[in-house]
Amino acid sequence: MPRRYSQTNRRAVAEAIIRMDESWIALFGDTGLSDLCYCDLFTHMWLRRDQSLRKTDLYAFMPSISRRTAVKYVQQLIDQALLDESPAEHDRRVRWVTLGTAVAERLERFFDQSFENYSKLRT
Repeated sequence: MPRRYSQTNRRAVAEAIIRMDESWIALFGDTGLSDLCYCDLFTHMWLRRDQSLRKTDLYAFMPSISRRTAVKYVQQLIDQALLDESPAEHDRRVRWVTLGTAVAERLERFFDQSFENYSKLRT
C-alpha cells in the first residue's frame, strides 16, 4: 500500500499538534486546567453550546479519565465558577451546566490559534 502523505507532511502535522498542546497550556495553565482532559470537556461543551447539557452528560466528554474523576473535576469547575450550573425547572434532580464566559472566551482564542497552526499545513 503506497503512502498517502510524505514524512514531511506527517512532521508538519506532528509539529502542529505540539503547538496546539502548547497553546492550550499557555491559555489555561494559570487556571490549573492544563491537562488535556479539560480540552476534551470544554471542546465537547462548546460544540453543543446551543443544547441543554445535564451535568451527568459531561462525564462522557472526558474519556481519558475515570467517571469518578470526571465527576470530581466537573464539580471543581462548578465550584470555581468556570462552569455555570442551574437547576432544571421540571425536575430538581437535573442540573444544567454551561461554559462560563471566561472559559468560553479562552477556548475560542485556543480554537483561533489552533486554526492558524493547522491552516499553515501544506499538502
